[in-house]
Amino acid sequence: MTDSTRRAWATPEQVAEWLQLGKAGTQKLRKMRREGNGPKFVTIGREVRYAWADVHAWCAARRDAPRG
Repeated sequence: MTDSTRRAWATPEQVAEWLQLGKAGTQKLRKMRREGNGPKFVTIGREVRYAWADVHAWCAARRDAPRG
């Protein structure tokens, strides 16, 4: 596995930190996964991983349109 491939995937802890969700960030992400309104994710056994590209796309889709 190359470094760029390894960096393409993130743990819930990494995503929660990047999104600045606070101490309960991983729980918030878990709730979003259950409700189907968070970033796309994959599970490998019991492990959850997010593709950084999906996290960025999810953030971009949630961005408010400019108000004029």
